Amino acid sequence: MIIPHCSGYVPHDIMADMLGEDVYDVSQCQARLEYLFNEGDPYTDSLFYMPGASHVSGLVSRFVVDLNRKRDEGGMNGVIKLTDFSGAHLYPLDFQFSETGVAERLERYYDPFHSALDRNLARDDILFFIDGHSMTPLGPMIGPDRGEPRPAFCLITGGDPEGHPLTPGDSVSIPAGLAQEVVRLLKKHFDDIVKATPGVPDAYWINDPFSKGGTNDRLSNPVNPNAKPGFALEFNRALYLQEGNRDLNEELDAPIPGRIKELNKRFQAFVNDLIPLFEALRVGETGAIS
Repeated sequence: MIIPHCSGYVPHDIMADMLGEDVYDVSQCQARLEYLFNEGDPYTDSLFYMPGASHVSGLVSRFVVDLNRKRDEGGMNGVIKLTDFSGAHLYPLDFQFSETGVAERLERYYDPFHSALDRNLARDDILFFIDGHSMTPLGPMIGPDRGEPRPAFCLITGGDPEGHPLTPGDSVSIPAGLAQEVVRLLKKHFDDIVKATPGVPDAYWINDPFSKGGTNDRLSNPVNPNAKPGFALEFNRALYLQEGNRDLNEELDAPIPGRIKELNKRFQAFVNDLIPLFEALRVGETGAIS
């Protein structure tokens, strides 16, 4: 289980870059930490908990370094960000990253996380991986689907909406037939709660609004000598966070009582149903079955 964006922690030196002299104001620091936690993928460590699985979780906010990006990825939504997803500045307007500062962040926070993933990927007892995320109900300003409603779940394999490769010669993280079976199992385990939750579309999409994920792509890429099958999965946050007052521009941030525990219980059952499918996939890759 890979959970890159569950943390809201920001080290003090980086918080000082963000807040300046206000870094000494405890209430301002706490408010910023809470805000960045909710701007990440809140509570995904709980949603994607699976007893007996190996868990690799991000220990710093994605606004310190985004562990689900390529190491050299730039732009507004790159590996190190100057703004949040609404485009609001995280630092003073005249702030600029130094080459040394960028290198230190990557070496201190990005590299150890991906080294841990690589060690796990090389283990024979790791059958497959799930890269766990949550998404806002509407596409944010810098998202690929700005202002558009999002499905209950998005399954990401690096392909098209049916799970096939986007172009001949491309790879996907799991075969299209397996991707469609994953969607069937999501519906089996979550459909009643999706239908009962206001504001959540009864929709399970493959590779929409996201078709690519840096971690998912890297770990499943056939050029990786230890590549394993797996997928990224996005929960719609409205499944577990209470709806804020949109007229007041309030975010979804307060958990629905009891909902995270219920969703995780269903997630664990979902994963248990997946295991035989990935066991069959492994056997198929060795030629024992077609």
